Amino acid sequence: MDSFLQVQKSTIALLGFDLFSENREMWKRPYRAMNVFSIAAIFPFILAAVLHNWKNVLLLADAMVALLITILGLFKFSMILYLRRDFKRLIDKFRLLMSNEAEQGEEYAEILNAANKQDQRMCTLFRTCFLLAWALNSVLPLVRMGLSYWLAGHAEPELPFPCLFPWNIHIIRNYVLSFIWSAFASTGVVLPAVSLDTIFCSFTSNLCAFFKIAQYKVVRFKGGSLKESQATLNKVFALYQTSLDMCNDLNQCYQPIICAQFFISSLQPCMLGYLFSITFAQTEGVYYASFIATIIIQAYIYCYCGENLKTESASFEWAIYDSPWHESLGAGGASTSICRSLLISMMRAHRGFRITGYFFEANMEAFSSIVRTAMSYITMLRSFS
Repeated sequence: MDSFLQVQKSTIALLGFDLFSENREMWKRPYRAMNVFSIAAIFPFILAAVLHNWKNVLLLADAMVALLITILGLFKFSMILYLRRDFKRLIDKFRLLMSNEAEQGEEYAEILNAANKQDQRMCTLFRTCFLLAWALNSVLPLVRMGLSYWLAGHAEPELPFPCLFPWNIHIIRNYVLSFIWSAFASTGVVLPAVSLDTIFCSFTSNLCAFFKIAQYKVVRFKGGSLKESQATLNKVFALYQTSLDMCNDLNQCYQPIICAQFFISSLQPCMLGYLFSITFAQTEGVYYASFIATIIIQAYIYCYCGENLKTESASFEWAIYDSPWHESLGAGGASTSICRSLLISMMRAHRGFRITGYFFEANMEAFSSIVRTAMSYITMLRSFS
């Protein structure tokens, strides 16, 4: 339970405010979130670069990638602010249910601990990929300028984001300020993505743990009498229903985020793949390769977590089938009521729970569709170049 809370606090703290404090306390240090606010200020200049380079496929693709990630970064940050009370309420529900289940037995606490350890490993991998992409995005312009100056004796100023500013960036002072601004904006793009995505991963991991606990309980339920068996089953069904309700709350919060993520994740890999195919043997190739890996992992996390949640919630049906229900039944109407409740629960569990983005389901099939669509777009862009 402590590790779960630690993940939530550490990810939200990256944005410069404390989700767990009161509303008035949250913005006492707004300067810590300046890197996020800088995205909105630099957005018009990225859009200007897109419009300026619309006839050049290579430059247009580079500018469009920057435009899409800034849009997604702004959207995710605004959703964090809009849903902060819902997130806090959902985190409190998770902590309460985790505490109640952990107190009922060591085996339940072990299931929760295993889920949180797996969640921390996935979050660490995801953060590493994003931070690597951010570091390469910040360092690459300096590397390219250094190589250009070493080989040709002259270097054109480059920025982490392709921007078209109304001032001359060939002047050193203007370039330094523009570079710092772009670096802050790129940091602001990374932090909301890391925060929201890792929190989603943490939520789904613990929901899967709750479903596993429900399966564990129903497989091993056995009462000394029909009344005791019914009471035990009612507690298990209550846990399963509570987990489903929390899944529904989580889905309502993340539906617009998943929809935006999947839409942009369908466009970004095709442009990045096109840029990677053009600059494969150049220094930019390493950056585009890491960026592609980051975008794919970002989409994969939502699909993988959605697939796991659907599988674990539907597995409750087979847990009921494998349970020793026949050993706890006797003759009479009471046994009929237990059989009826088991059948109804199996029918509900057969549907499972599906994380959706309004128009589609977040699962591995959707991930495969994103990859196939990106490959088709890469082929189309290659034909235009």
